[in-house]
Amino acid sequence: MSLREASTRSNALVDALRSTFQQISKLSKEPDTELAQDIHESLKQHEESLELLQQDVEDFASQADRPLRRESERARESARLAAQVHRLAEDLKHARSQFRRAQLTAKRSLEHSKVAEREAQLAALKQAYSSTDKTPTSTDLFAGRRTTAKQLTEDELLRNTSSDITAALRQTHTQLTSELSRSRFAQETLVQSTAALTDLSDRYTNLDTLLVNSRNLLGTLVKSQKSDTWYLETAFYILCATFAWLIFRRLIYGPAWWFIWLPLRYFLLQPFIFLLRAFGGSSEGVADLKSTSIDRPLRVQPSATEGLPKIPEGLRRMGMPVGGGGIGAKMGQDGAPVKHEGMAEQIGRMAEESRQQAQGQAQAQDKSEEKKRADGTKLQERGDIPKNPKKKMFEADVEDAKYEEQQRPRDEL
Repeated sequence: MSLREASTRSNALVDALRSTFQQISKLSKEPDTELAQDIHESLKQHEESLELLQQDVEDFASQADRPLRRESERARESARLAAQVHRLAEDLKHARSQFRRAQLTAKRSLEHSKVAEREAQLAALKQAYSSTDKTPTSTDLFAGRRTTAKQLTEDELLRNTSSDITAALRQTHTQLTSELSRSRFAQETLVQSTAALTDLSDRYTNLDTLLVNSRNLLGTLVKSQKSDTWYLETAFYILCATFAWLIFRRLIYGPAWWFIWLPLRYFLLQPFIFLLRAFGGSSEGVADLKSTSIDRPLRVQPSATEGLPKIPEGLRRMGMPVGGGGIGAKMGQDGAPVKHEGMAEQIGRMAEESRQQAQGQAQAQDKSEEKKRADGTKLQERGDIPKNPKKKMFEADVEDAKYEEQQRPRDEL
């Protein structure tokens, strides 16, 4: 609906209220039940029209809140219309109060007219009864005619009385009708007020429920905000730590390892290396190894009773004990890494121990007896007898390499 239509409706409502005021003033002067009913219906229609017009004005006001310069005239028109509607509401309230006062005035005037009419009827009846109480004399020649005339006047009085009673009954019926309309109006007003109170109580109930829900929502929001803040802070710290670790691992760890840690470790371990070389007897071990490998004669034992050759003590002292098994490997009391043996390795170790035990027993038995060949020939010391050039000589380097290869752990797979 446009502003022009709303203004037209408001002007029509103003004219209707003006005519209603005229009817109310007429009702206060001349009581009429039908007129009162018409005024009541017209006021009810005016209230409905005013309510619709107020809703339209509220819509126009909400649209006029937009800060547009071209709608300034429209905003002024809507403000004028809102003021007119407010004035109409005040006039309607004034008309309702005047209508009630007019009803009360009409009721009072009707009661006064009824009282005056009753008094007039009573006065007429008293006058009629007082005229009939006079007795006729015997000297009157027209006594019969006067009696007939008096009788006729009594009949007329009865007819007049019956007509008055009928009029009074009609007035009573009219009053009852007006009272019924008033009671109907009061009932409608009571129903409307009851509905308004029910609506108001529902609104208050909804408001209380809304307040309780909003309080619960605020508490939940505060708790969730605290937990979310903690989660966000923790995630931020973890992210910072991850970035720091990535920067350290990708950019700092490699250069620090090559240019700081390795030189520092070299300079720190250099004194210990010199000490080990100084007190470990590396040169003496090498000299002993050379002398033993050159001057020691080869002894061939029958049936391999002496076992495998052992590494010289000097060569053993030249080596440096290092950890094995990688980072985190368990070390024994002697500094050697503790190996986890499998079932096959345990069986092999047990067989080797039994073989060594048997060899030890055989060596002890050979020491107690003379050395003989398998055919029973006794062995004698060679002395100056030259060696057999065709016999294979013992090569220490080759045998040491074979021994080291045998000592390496084999892959069972």
